[in-house]
Amino acid sequence: MKRRIRVVQQILQEKGYYSGSIDGIAGPLTMQGLARIDGIDSRLPKTRQITTFIQMEANERGIDAGPVDGLWGPRTNAAFDELVYRIENGEPSPVWRPDEIEVKNPNRWPLQRTSEFHELYGERGKRQTMLDFPYPMRLSWDLRVRCRRTQCHEKVYDSLGRILQNVKEIYGERSIRELHLDHFGGCLNVRRVRGGGSSWSMHSWGIALDFDTRRNQLGWGRKRAALAHPDYNDWWKCWEEEGWISLGRKRNFDWMHVQAARLPE
Repeated sequence: MKRRIRVVQQILQEKGYYSGSIDGIAGPLTMQGLARIDGIDSRLPKTRQITTFIQMEANERGIDAGPVDGLWGPRTNAAFDELVYRIENGEPSPVWRPDEIEVKNPNRWPLQRTSEFHELYGERGKRQTMLDFPYPMRLSWDLRVRCRRTQCHEKVYDSLGRILQNVKEIYGERSIRELHLDHFGGCLNVRRVRGGGSSWSMHSWGIALDFDTRRNQLGWGRKRAALAHPDYNDWWKCWEEEGWISLGRKRNFDWMHVQAARLPE
C-alpha cells in the first residue's frame, strides 16, 4: 500500500496539490491533495480514494484501468504497474512477446510430465548427486545461512555446473552479490506444485532451481519481478544456452524458477 501512496504523492506534487514528503503515509496533506481532484469522493475510505485517483490518472494517460470505482483488482494492478513504469522511464513499457524467446535444446531436455520425461528422470527424489557451487550462495529466506552445494539430478549435474560457472565468469562475485544472484531458493524438494494442484513440482526430481525468491514472488509479472530487468539478460542467456526454461521468460510468472524440462506450447 505504501508504494501506491508514494506514487499518488508524487503525482499530486507534480500537479501542485501536495507539498509534503514522499513517504508512503496517507496523512492529512495527502488527503487534502486528493480532495482537490475532481471526481474524488472524500467520504470514501482512504484506500478507495487512493485507488480512485490511480485509476483516473492511469486512464488519463491512456492506460486502461477499467471502471473508476475505487476497487483494486487485476486490471487496476496491471494499470498501476504500467503507470509506475512510465513515471520511472518516461515511456511505455516494451511489448512483451515471450513467443519470440527461442530456447534451443542442446541437452534434449524432455517435455515435462511426459513418458519421455519419466524415462529420463525416473522416480521422484531418486538418482540425486551433490553439486558444489562455483561461488558462495545464501539461503534466499535466511541470508545468514551459507550454501556451498546442493542436490540435483545426476542427468542435469554437468549442465548445471557449466551454467553457474558461466554466470561467475560473466558477472564476477561482486556483481553476483549486488544482483542477488547468490540468493538461493532451493533445488530438490519432493512436493506438489504450489497452489494446491495435484501435479508434482519439477523440484521433486531435482531438475529445477529457485533464486532470489523475495524479489521474484510467484504471482509477480515482469513489471515487478527483479529477474525480468535487463541487468539479468546474460543470466538468462547462460541458462537458455543449455536449454533450461524460465517460467518467467516463457509464462511471465514465477520468475524465480528455472527448470531442465520443456513447457507445452
